[in-house]
Amino acid sequence: MHTFIFPKQDTFITNETGYADKNFGIDEILELKAQNQLISNVAFYTSASLSGSYSTFDVLNYIGSVSGSYISGAAGSSNIYVSGSSQFTSTNYNGYVSGTYGAGIPITSSLTNYNGVVTGSISGSIVGSFTGSIFFASGSLTNFNGCINGTLQGTQSVYNPTTTFTNDPEFSRILIQFDLTDISSSLLTGDINNGSKFFLKLKASSTSEVPLDYKIYAYPVSKSWDMGVGRYDTDGIGSFGASWYNNTTQNTSSLWYSPTSSTSTYNFSDYLLTSSLGSSSFQNGGATWFYNVPSTYSKPTSNVSSSFYNTLSASLYISSFCSSSLSGSSLICSQSYSYSTSDIYMDVTSIVKGWICGCVPNNGFILVSSLELVQANDINSSIRFFSKETNTIYQPYLDVKWDDSVYSTGSLVSLTGFNPYTVVVKNVGREYKFGSVPRINIFAREKAPLKNFVKGYQQSQYLSSSLLPTDSYYAIKDNESENFVIDFDDYTKLSCDGAIHYFRLDTTGLPVERYYRILIKTEINGEIVIFDNGNIFKVSR
Repeated sequence: MHTFIFPKQDTFITNETGYADKNFGIDEILELKAQNQLISNVAFYTSASLSGSYSTFDVLNYIGSVSGSYISGAAGSSNIYVSGSSQFTSTNYNGYVSGTYGAGIPITSSLTNYNGVVTGSISGSIVGSFTGSIFFASGSLTNFNGCINGTLQGTQSVYNPTTTFTNDPEFSRILIQFDLTDISSSLLTGDINNGSKFFLKLKASSTSEVPLDYKIYAYPVSKSWDMGVGRYDTDGIGSFGASWYNNTTQNTSSLWYSPTSSTSTYNFSDYLLTSSLGSSSFQNGGATWFYNVPSTYSKPTSNVSSSFYNTLSASLYISSFCSSSLSGSSLICSQSYSYSTSDIYMDVTSIVKGWICGCVPNNGFILVSSLELVQANDINSSIRFFSKETNTIYQPYLDVKWDDSVYSTGSLVSLTGFNPYTVVVKNVGREYKFGSVPRINIFAREKAPLKNFVKGYQQSQYLSSSLLPTDSYYAIKDNESENFVIDFDDYTKLSCDGAIHYFRLDTTGLPVERYYRILIKTEINGEIVIFDNGNIFKVSR
C-alpha cells in the first residue's frame, strides 16, 4: 500500500547577495545551490622548529598564489603563514613578506621580492625593489600578516586546521514540512509499523552545471519556521518568513543560531556528516538541524503531550517504532547521484520514525547539497524542484508505504507459465472520489485451456481464476504523462483471498481531476510479463 502526504509548507533559503534576509515561501520553485570561491588551501606545517613566547599566534602551511597585501606570485608549498600579535626572531629566511611592522626583524639570509616596512638588522643579499622606509635596527615584530619560509625560534599556540576557507560562497537550501496527522489512524491499527518505509519525493524542474557525482542530504530541522509569503519573481519579501538568517520574522529574536562572535568563516570541514562541526556551519546561517537523536531523549512511557500523539495508543507506537537505545541514533539521510537524474526519491524513514517516537520535533526536513564542500572555484551548481504551489502534478510529497498483502491460496491452481496466460483487471470504476480506497480484483487464467468432454468443468476453467506467484505486483501510471505515480515494488504486492487476487488502492495520494492506468507484473519460470490492458480510471474531487 502507498499513501502520499503533501507538504504543509515549503520554501528555500539562500545567502546570495541581497537575498540572505528574503523569504520565498509562495513560489513554484525550490532551489539547491552551491557556488564556492576558493581563497587558499590550508594545513598544519609539521616541520617548523619553534620555541619562545608568543601571543595570539597562528602557524599554517600556505599553498597557493599570493595576492592582495602580498607580492603577487606563487608561494612555495612550505611557506608558513603567520598572523596575530607576536614577538620572535627568524633565521634562514627566504620568501615573500608584507605587512605592518612595529619594531624590527633580524634576518640572516636573503630577502626576496619584499614590499613593506622592515626594522631590524639584515645580513646577506637583498634582491628586489622596495617601497616604504627601511630601517636597520633590532627589536620585535608586531601585528604581522604575511608569509615566512624558514626556521623560527620560539613556542606558540598552534592552530591546526583541517579545512580550506572560502571567501564568498553562495548556497541555497530547501525547507519542507509535512503534517503526519493523516496517518495516525493507520498507526493506531498497526498498518503502518516498524516495517513501513517513508520516502521523500521531489521532481526536478531544471538543473545547471550539475557534476556527475554528488549527494543530497536531508536532516530534521531543529527549530520551527514559517514559509512566509515571498515570491521569487518579485525578489522575495524581507519582513516575514524563513530566510537564511531567520526562521520566522527578520529580527534578532528569531535568528536560526546566535553566533559567539560577530564574524564567521565558511570552511570545507565536513559539517554535513560531523555533528561536532555543526555549530561552525550554523553560525553562518542557513538553518539548524539534528544529526542524531539527542542524548536527552528517553523512551516515553505515556502519550506525548501533542495533538498528534494523543490520537495514538502510547504502547502501540512505542512498541512499533521506539526502543530504549534510540539515543545517539543517526538522523542523517542522503541520496547519491552518479550520472543520473536529479529527481529526489530519498529514504527518510529514520527521520520520520524520530518524529513519530517523539525523539525530535517535527519541524520538517532541510535539504543540503554535498557540493557545498567541493574545493573548486568553478563549482556553480543549481537544481530547482517543483514546490507545493506548482501548477503541475509534480508537487513534492512524502510516500508512506507498507506491505498490506495477504496470500491465501484456497483451492486455486497455480499457473505454470508453460502455456500462454492472461491477467485481467476487473471491477475498475470509471471514477473514484479522492480519499476513497477501492478494492480492485485481478483475474488470471491460461488463454486457451485444454478442451475436455465435461461441460461444467470446461466453463469453470474460463470463469475461475488461477493462482499467480506471490511476487506479482500492480503499478499506477498517469495516463497523460506516462509517469509512474506508484511503481512496482515490495509494497504493491497483489493479495489473494483464496478465490481471486486483488489490491486496495488509496486514492489520497493521487492528484485529482486526472486519469490513471493500472498495470500488473508477474514472473513465472524466470519470465517477467507486464500486462497493460488499458484499465483507466479518474480521481475526482
